[in-house]
Amino acid sequence: MKLNAAIIYAELAKTYTVEMTGQEANAMVLGRPDFYMESDREFQSGHAVLATADRLPARPRIRHGAVLVCIGELPYARYYREHLCLITIKERADYFRVYQTLQKIYDRYDEWENTLYRDLAEDSGLAGILADSMAVFGRSLYLLDKSFRFLAATDSSVRDADWIPSRGGTLTTEAMSTFLSSSDLMTEKHGPLRITAGERNILCVNLYSRSDTYEGCLCIPLDQDDFSSRDESLAVFLAGILETAIRRNPAVINDETSSLRRVLQTLVEELPLSDAQRWVLNASNRKTQYVCVILQYTRERPQLPAEYICESFEELFPESAAFRSEPGIVCFVSIETLDSGKDGYYKAELNRRLRDFCGRMRVSAGISNEFRDLLDIRIYYLQAQSALENGRLMAPGGDLYYFASYALTDMIINALGGLPVQAYFPNGFQTLLEHDRSGGVSYLETLKVFLEENMSYTEAARKLYIHRSTLIDRIARIERELQMDLSDSDRRLQLEILLKAIDIEEMLKLR
Repeated sequence: MKLNAAIIYAELAKTYTVEMTGQEANAMVLGRPDFYMESDREFQSGHAVLATADRLPARPRIRHGAVLVCIGELPYARYYREHLCLITIKERADYFRVYQTLQKIYDRYDEWENTLYRDLAEDSGLAGILADSMAVFGRSLYLLDKSFRFLAATDSSVRDADWIPSRGGTLTTEAMSTFLSSSDLMTEKHGPLRITAGERNILCVNLYSRSDTYEGCLCIPLDQDDFSSRDESLAVFLAGILETAIRRNPAVINDETSSLRRVLQTLVEELPLSDAQRWVLNASNRKTQYVCVILQYTRERPQLPAEYICESFEELFPESAAFRSEPGIVCFVSIETLDSGKDGYYKAELNRRLRDFCGRMRVSAGISNEFRDLLDIRIYYLQAQSALENGRLMAPGGDLYYFASYALTDMIINALGGLPVQAYFPNGFQTLLEHDRSGGVSYLETLKVFLEENMSYTEAARKLYIHRSTLIDRIARIERELQMDLSDSDRRLQLEILLKAIDIEEMLKLR
């Protein structure tokens, strides 16, 4: 296995007092070090050489990327530091014993590399690869997928309280929130990431597919101030092995091309179903009752990753499905897993779980009516979307918005067809508005209450705190101004919609 100067330095430091100075040499291109021969007047790029200080020339030719392991202090070390990476063993040491130590270092890493390639050949799985790597790192190792679900972890991981997975196998919300607040995890960044979460340093290397799509992350929690270039180099190498394993068998990450979740997403996005997906749909349809829930971020920061929210939602609600799709995160909840056996009682449990979930994930939710036929899924997706849009508009700052609470509002807004509400005023309606602005009696309020009380003069008069005969006179004047008979159900419906539209418009002006 090819190593680099950082690994050689870290391993030698276990036995000797060493110092590394000069140019960086991070590329893992170094084979086993050569003996320095006095006839050699040139240090080659990408090669490591072992020598004693008394045998080195003052001004040799040095190619960029060369590494020198020197026993003893060089009197002219400055020249070497300027041109190569210099690892100095500062104490007196036997030349051949140092050489043997270097051979053992390479033997150890060669054995690890051979073990990993055997794991790949035998398809030992991600957990096997991590288990065979733990001795090299001497620490817990974790592999998360793009949903921050634990794909694999070393046996000692359960002793690391901050990294115990939740019941569904994801990183806990508390750990995830701390993780992101300190790092704003960059899933597009290649190479090692140094992240500080609370009192913990975490070394991360992102994993990618052949098409450069983010697939997950190798995480190695370290002690405070315990980052080293050696760990970074080895983590990058191990991540490459894990990527190879994933590319050979993508199912270890996620294989849901024909799963119910994928079918639901395909139906929501109005895309054609494959034959396998049609089979899943036919086998699953009408078997349970669902509600559609659409989640959108609030304005708080930092935002948790959508994939993590999806995994956490499915963990919280059995037999649910959650996926990312515009305008947010779309979820389907089997309400029969919540129902206590009495009609409507599922809502109390749904509210309890959703309200806590929305608070922890910093999202708000729009919730559809119940449905059973998955072929109607698009309707209920639009209901949840409408509930969220109208709820945020009419009652900003909330967390749960049910379509049933905003169905009439949505119907009226759609009924206006994009025209201003004034376009639907009947003859004489403007006269009533002008009277209300200048007079002490509100004819619109009188009309509204009269219609709400099903044109009962007695009940409307009681609610308005006026005499019944007074109300009769007012309604008669309203009918004259509007040139309509309120006993006409169509005209009455027109007025009820118009009055509701005016209420909505006035409410929106206050937002």
